[in-house]
Amino acid sequence: MSDTLERPVIEARCYPDRVLSDRHGYHQLLLGLDGALELESAGRLTHVTRGMLAPVASGDVHHYLAPGDNRVLVLDLPEAWCEALAFEGLLQGQVRRLPEALVACGERLDGTGQSLGRWLELALAAGGRRAVPPRLKLLELLPAVRADLAHPWRVADMAVRCHLAEAVFARQFRALTGLSPHEWLVRQRLAHACELLRVGGASLTEVALACGFADSAHFSHSFRRRHGVSPSEWRRLMTAGGASERGQDSTSRVPT
Repeated sequence: MSDTLERPVIEARCYPDRVLSDRHGYHQLLLGLDGALELESAGRLTHVTRGMLAPVASGDVHHYLAPGDNRVLVLDLPEAWCEALAFEGLLQGQVRRLPEALVACGERLDGTGQSLGRWLELALAAGGRRAVPPRLKLLELLPAVRADLAHPWRVADMAVRCHLAEAVFARQFRALTGLSPHEWLVRQRLAHACELLRVGGASLTEVALACGFADSAHFSHSFRRRHGVSPSEWRRLMTAGGASERGQDSTSRVPT
């Protein structure tokens, strides 16, 4: 593992039956799943068992030992990511015990910024800290945008909806998704356009408007930049690929 991270890393790990020491340039949360882990960090000794969420702040020397079979969910979190989304409270606080439902949810985390962000919000709330409304608003915004891609979304309007200044909104949005608001919105629109092109006979203009593009020319330009072919060419390739699959096995690849 590199000493610095650009994006969060989530994985289940098993620790050995010997004392190890570590120090790294990113924050870490350890969630006990099975067995037990003995952790010493910031002068605190913690017996990490199922449901215990233990913080290790960036730069802290920590020591650990697992005297038997164990499994720990490890969340490696970049400092800038935590700062942008105001999750420092999880690293500065004491070890907390999470409810079983939240532990089970943690075991199913898929590693995306959005699902991780919502889970950490719940972990903060479980520790008695009131969740920050603007960040919750940001987490709620993404599915709302996906549900209405034809709407003329503007970054300034999205920031207002989240009760955030535009610069703060853009910073938190990139931390959460890895993309700027505009880049993310274009990708969502193009993904929806692919669905419409694949299953229906709508014209390019109809697809463009349904996905929030100003006109078919703007849509075609954005689509070609993303996929390397025009929407019409992509649709023909999909149709030909479907016909080939119905007739016989095909090893040809279709752009997506």
